[in-house]
Amino acid sequence: MIVRLFCPKCAYEASKHFDGFAEIEVPVPVSRLSDNGQYEVHCGKGHISAVVLDNVKFELLFEMGLNAMVDGYPREAVSSFASALERFYEFYWRVAMHHFGMPKEQIEKAWKPLSKLSERQIGAYSTVVTLLTKEAPSLLNPNKHVPFRNKVIHNGYVPTEEEAIAFGDTVKQLIDGDLDKLRQIAADSLESIYQELSPRDYEETPEGDDDSEIMGCVNILTAIDVRNPPKSDGKRFGSVNDQFQRIVEDRQPIRMQMLSEEEMKKRFPEKDCKKILRTGSS
Repeated sequence: MIVRLFCPKCAYEASKHFDGFAEIEVPVPVSRLSDNGQYEVHCGKGHISAVVLDNVKFELLFEMGLNAMVDGYPREAVSSFASALERFYEFYWRVAMHHFGMPKEQIEKAWKPLSKLSERQIGAYSTVVTLLTKEAPSLLNPNKHVPFRNKVIHNGYVPTEEEAIAFGDTVKQLIDGDLDKLRQIAADSLESIYQELSPRDYEETPEGDDDSEIMGCVNILTAIDVRNPPKSDGKRFGSVNDQFQRIVEDRQPIRMQMLSEEEMKKRFPEKDCKKILRTGSS
């Protein structure tokens, strides 16, 4: 999977010469996905700067599965979809623990013995779902989806495109359904855990006007998205099969839009515009 990055120093220089809104030609470097979400960007003007990806792991893993499907690798897609679900189990568990009032240190301590054992993670997830929603959790079908996943990952089975898409759709439905409930029941905890697990340092406060210290921040809009769920009239909405055209289009050259603080307030009145502008978020 290729991720789009931008040069924050080019963007900063361009911001000095516009008023309000502008579409500008800014070099948009690309890079392969990094596990820690941090990148060093070398642009065509010779700038070297840092960019951090503000996404949690399961959002990106599912997106990797979609990209694998587009590139013709259904087995790798199933592996990514399955990994996305496992990391979502952890995310959900952490959100629930935070909602129940457990301190961060105790959450980390409680997760440690579960971190390498997937079956225990499913058990922990199932327990907190029941406590939080008063309903039984929705899981992969033990007679259909679990054997299929194990056959692919452990036995080297190469699934058909149709099988991989069907599995991806199941995973997407499970995660989307749980995210909808978390947004209703534990919205504050959802945001807190997102910030905690994101590679971005939300506690860092930019100081001064030193161009050499500018750091960029990119948030990728994904098919499974905690903060920006797909809208019914958007390209990210729908099944796995509905995402393929978007994936192809996202690989094409783009232009970058820049907004002044005043324009940001008009378009996004509920957002912390100063914070967005300082960090270079997109």
